[in-house]
Order: sequence, then structure tokens, then C-alpha cells
Amino acid sequence: MRYAIFSDVHSNIEAFQFVLKEIEKLNIDQRLFLGDIVGYGANPNEAIDMLKSSADIILAGNHDYAAVDMTDITYFNPHAKEAILWTKEILKQEHKEYLKKLPVTMVVDNITLAHSSPKEPLMWHYIINTFDAMENLDYFNTPLCFIGHSHYPAIIESDASGRINTPKDKIIKLNSNSKYIINDGSVGQPRDRNPDASFIVYDSENMTIEFKRVPYDIKSAQEKMRREGLPEYLIDRLTYGR
Repeated sequence: MRYAIFSDVHSNIEAFQFVLKEIEKLNIDQRLFLGDIVGYGANPNEAIDMLKSSADIILAGNHDYAAVDMTDITYFNPHAKEAILWTKEILKQEHKEYLKKLPVTMVVDNITLAHSSPKEPLMWHYIINTFDAMENLDYFNTPLCFIGHSHYPAIIESDASGRINTPKDKIIKLNSNSKYIINDGSVGQPRDRNPDASFIVYDSENMTIEFKRVPYDIKSAQEKMRREGLPEYLIDRLTYGR
């Protein structure tokens, strides 16, 4: 099976459109979405409609739950909070009801999926280093756990001896005796200083992970955000991927 795994669209339909076009070229069997379809960007309703018609498995993220009052936003930074309050105002009721029903974790085909982390998924912990990964390894029972949330594409391996490795290659051959936590980055708001949209292709037969990047029309996304009066900080960061 070949899986396209992606997350954190954040209402950026320009990035999402380009990613979906790229996925169409890749002979993908299943599309797995790991949460945060809304927040930050200018097209939450359109993004949800696109997601519903394009993904096989769909999780919620913290911004999705925040938009329907299912998680606390007091810990959000001021820019994220402003964007989510705007999102709440324009979301269609049918989309609100849809977001409320989405899970935050799932196991599919012996793969663990989570938006933030397998440990306490509703606490929205970040896995951004090897220490964070080690804290989470005992909280899933499959060889692979795919996550989003941090917007940083990365792979962390715990090998048969318990040693932690962080492979950096674009295409990575998986070891059958290892356990992995793999972050797919972000479609709509990358933060690894690369503004291109990010997603992953996992080939379960060949046991490979491939990190994919897709350039898109950033200026169009920014112009829409500016017209809607969304925070300039959120607009500016798309240019630099930070």
C-alpha cells in the first residue's frame, strides 16, 4: 500500500490544491489526514469541503476542536487566537458539526495516527526532539506512529537496541525491528524555514518513507488573508516558512 499522509492545512487552500495535484501523480492507495484543517488561513469552509472529498481517514487537530469550543484556547498565542475567533464566526454550521465528530487518534493498517502525540492526545503535546519522542514510545503498539502539529517534518527512530536515531534523508528505508515517530510537516503553514507545502508518502511494501515538498501560490493565500483582516504576522510567516 502507498499512503499519502498530510496535516495542518490551516485553511490554506492554495497550498492544499497543489498538494492534492501532486498526490494525484503518485499512485496513492490511501490518503490520511492528521488534523488541523482550519485555523490561521482565509478559507476554512472551502478547505473542509476539499478535505471531505479527498481524504480516506480524517483526524481533528487542536485548531479544529478550538473552532467548535471543544478545547481551551487560552494557551493559544494572540495571533492564533485572533484567527480562530475569526474562523468560528464564518464556519458554516454543517462544518462545525462535522469537526465535532472527528477523532484525534486512530490505528489503521497497523499504523498509529495522531495529530499531536500518542501520549495524552487531547493535551496537544509537541514532539519536537528525541526526548519528547522517548516519552511517547510506550504509548503506541504499532511499528509506526504518524503525527503533525509541530509543522516540522521529521522522523525519529528507536532501533532494536533502544538507541534513538534521527535520519535526515529525503527517502528513508525503514528497519523492520525499529519503532518510529514520523512528522509529516504542514501543508498550509510550514515552520522549518522552507515555505513549500509538506507531506509524506509511506510505501508499506517497500518499507520506505519519502518526504515531499510542493511549491504553491503563496501570494494568493496571503492576499486573501489580508483582505479578511487576519494578523499580519500569520501572513508574513508563509513567505519564509517559519
